[in-house]
Amino acid sequence: MVVSNGAFNEQIESLIKEYPNFQMKTDLEYPYLKGILDIPDDEGIVAGSFSVEIHPTSDFPNAFPILYEVGGEIPCEVDWHKYPDSSCCLTVRAKEKLMCKNGITLVWFVQNMAIPYFANQLCRKQTGSYLHEYSHGAKGIWEFYKELFHSQNPEIWKRCLDNTFSNGKNKRNVQCYCNSGKKYKKCHMPIENDVAKIGKEQIIKDFKIMRLI
Repeated sequence: MVVSNGAFNEQIESLIKEYPNFQMKTDLEYPYLKGILDIPDDEGIVAGSFSVEIHPTSDFPNAFPILYEVGGEIPCEVDWHKYPDSSCCLTVRAKEKLMCKNGITLVWFVQNMAIPYFANQLCRKQTGSYLHEYSHGAKGIWEFYKELFHSQNPEIWKRCLDNTFSNGKNKRNVQCYCNSGKKYKKCHMPIENDVAKIGKEQIIKDFKIMRLI
């Protein structure tokens, strides 16, 4: 489906200025980016390069653009976080919503999502495993929420969700409902702020995928 996005188009020049190996291309009358992305090691030396495309989405800059690896360096397999259409699976949707809550730029996207993604792929090619990567599907969603809620207990997750979107809020200085022994304001209150940014609709969808509801 053709997607036209003015915010994406306005940032193409800035991306090319920062990464001259990219060029603007046009497909079915909408612009996208295509080029070679060099992946530096810890000393700034190029450790590998990938042929990629970056296509707009309707929700950008409040959602990621679509990143494609088109050189065939990565297998189109779920285990490699690459779909059959060559698009790359960068993270779970809930985390993407958190990262894009204030809007992102194309340069930020390349620096903070594309380069780390391909660096992780190089690590796997060299060592056989990723440095850190969520699993694919329901397991990866579970891993994200376990980090977000600081708990492996889905009942705490549900309590946090209910408390976030209820009319009555806990008092700041009471003991947190997770039984951590900490005050609410220093425990799950900040987490509830992130839960609100993700949105109830997305979290309910994820809970259904994990079969928690």
